[in-house]
Order: sequence, then structure tokens, then C-alpha cells
Amino acid sequence: MQFSALILAGGKSSRMGQDKALLNLNGLNLLEHMQQLAQESGAAEVLISRNQPGFIADQTQQQGPLAGILAALEHCRSSQLLVLPIDTPLLSTLSLQRLLRHAAGQAACFANSPLPCVLPVNPTLSAMISKQLQNGQRSVKALLADLNARTLPAPTTELLNTNTPQDWQLCLKLLNNGEHYAKA
Repeated sequence: MQFSALILAGGKSSRMGQDKALLNLNGLNLLEHMQQLAQESGAAEVLISRNQPGFIADQTQQQGPLAGILAALEHCRSSQLLVLPIDTPLLSTLSLQRLLRHAAGQAACFANSPLPCVLPVNPTLSAMISKQLQNGQRSVKALLADLNARTLPAPTTELLNTNTPQDWQLCLKLLNNGEHYAKA
């Protein structure tokens, strides 16, 4: 099934102390790495939510990932959207393809982790996200619960979230030691 990918790279990176999207990983910055991962996973298009010129900007500021997803839906040309956070560089194409197959046109995510996720692209989704944001609810996890998302067992180290310099160092250590499943 054809799908679009969305990379969420619009956060402040305040815990990291620098823009996470620009961190260097094997000669690529994380934004380039995640674009490559999305393309290798089979995405028909790669959208980037990033509050900077040349990217899809949030229509409502300070609303987190849901605002980025909502803004990107207007640009999405597929019936499925794979949503990738910028700060999970150990994800593999194999795991993402498993997640997409498991979704089969419905919402899906890994157990205990709302991102990455697969969302069905339709007018109902936009309305649900808009309503959630209007009600002050910014949780991707809550959206997935409302969509009765299917879950898959989480891959071991691939969901390591690199929010802090310490997380980033652990990520690099795992990559250097080969203790990951991601294609480096």
C-alpha cells in the first residue's frame, strides 16, 4: 500500500541544547538520515514538519507533534501517513515496514510508544486532531487510543529517543558497537 512519511522536526530541542535535526550521524544530519530512512522504507513522498522557511510549519504554535501532523495532512497525497520523530535514529526500515503492514489502512504504533505511528489519512483524522487541540489535548497517545490503533511489540533498541546529550552519546555508542538494528 502506498504511503507518505512525515518527519516531525519542529521541536525546540531544549533538552539537547542544540537543534537535534542537525546532529551528525555517519556523515548525514538527523534530518537527512530520517529522510533516507523514510525513502528506503518505501515512502511515496516525504514531508517535513519544521517551523522554518522551506518546510511545513505548524498552523498553531506550541501545540507539539499533533500540530505538525495536522499541518502536514493538507500536503499528504497518500491514504496512509507514517509519522517519524526526528529523534529516533536507530529505527530500521524492517521495523517500519512491519508497522506499515500491521496497520493495513488503520492506525498503528509500537507498544508503549506513540511515535513512530501510522495514521489513516482522511477528513475524520483532521477533524479529530483539530478537536483535540481545541480542547487542549496535545497527546499523540490519546489520538491513537481514539483511533483504536493496532500495536506491535516494540523493537529492542530502535525506539531510543535522543532528547539529551546523554541519550545522543548512548545512541552513538550503540551504533559503534553494532548493538542496533538500524541501517547506519
